[in-house]
Amino acid sequence: MLDSQKALASDADLLDWVAEEGIETPVFCLSTDVLRSGVETLRRELPSRISFATKANSHTEVLRKLVTLVDEFNVTNVPNLQALLSLGVPPERITWVHTVTPRHVLSEVLNAGVRRFVVDDMRGLDLLASSEARCKLMFRLRPPKTGQSLKSLVRFGTDARSIVDLARRSQKAGLEIEGISFFVGVLGAASDAVAHFLDAIDALSKLYAELERDGVHVPSVNIGGGFPGSRRRFHLDNPDFFRLIREKLAYAIPNNVTVVCEPGRFLVEPCMAIVSRVIADRCLLGRRLVYIEASAFGGLFEPAFIEPKDNLTIGVRSSADERVPADLLGPIMDSFDIIRRDCLLPPLREGELVLIRNVGAYAIGYTTHAEGIASPEIVQLPKHLDLAASEVWYD
Repeated sequence: MLDSQKALASDADLLDWVAEEGIETPVFCLSTDVLRSGVETLRRELPSRISFATKANSHTEVLRKLVTLVDEFNVTNVPNLQALLSLGVPPERITWVHTVTPRHVLSEVLNAGVRRFVVDDMRGLDLLASSEARCKLMFRLRPPKTGQSLKSLVRFGTDARSIVDLARRSQKAGLEIEGISFFVGVLGAASDAVAHFLDAIDALSKLYAELERDGVHVPSVNIGGGFPGSRRRFHLDNPDFFRLIREKLAYAIPNNVTVVCEPGRFLVEPCMAIVSRVIADRCLLGRRLVYIEASAFGGLFEPAFIEPKDNLTIGVRSSADERVPADLLGPIMDSFDIIRRDCLLPPLREGELVLIRNVGAYAIGYTTHAEGIASPEIVQLPKHLDLAASEVWYD
């Protein structure tokens, strides 16, 4: 249950620590303990093998913590693959999920010892078959409904008929079939979130039955990720989200089939907060504009550009009760450096510290060096603040 007073106290303690330590801002504050609580929640709500989507946050300390918490990892690029291998993750625990890969990249991945791949077309299958490596394949189905929006395009996944053909071809090539999967993409409205998953599971169930009738054994199904972050108000307002998915899986998928999920945002979104200082709080032509050092291009890409309609909690040390709408802006002289419109904020002084939580997803890989604004440094929270962060529900 959301404890607002506890959250406010946690914010104030964190901001006090940044001020007392003289930490240069803007800065990412990393909580690794919150990763543990996220994994525990997911295992309780959706019993399955957990394959962490490494692209969501590939910071060394995040990966180091997750090595002992999750079952496996999935990667889309060689640097993230190398990061996992350098931490001692065996290639058997890694799946390459980028279905369209240049030949030289595929060779590098195979040379690293990875043998598990996601495939959705004959090109990918033929590349792996020609490598003569003993690969395990997961076929990705395009679900009937996706989170595709005007800003995004669901680029992967094919229809059931094509997957049946891929499976037959794989058997002839001597490649092992590990399972079938789907990915619903970035979720939209809460009303659509569960429906997209339930429809996709139905489609996966029909494909599973067809493959079994065709003599193709499917040992696992993968329902992808796309779950809202574990500390979002979404889960408080929609407590049946995982239960409905869990019940649909129990009904539609045989109990001897292993279920896998691929959380990224769900686990890492709450593991980082960004602390910044106020540059100015001004009114221009009747509109309140609050400028901070942190930029939408420098670590806030996800809340600014991917999901700009979601709530963004701004923590301050001010005790003022009055909160007035303001547009929260970054420091770049650019019309797109908008962190959030219509935030409710108290009056803020120049130099005052502010805290933006839930920015751990896609905060690192999606950072650009725009107009001289580099990605903020990352500092690990001390144990008492790390523990406090893991115990607070963010909204």
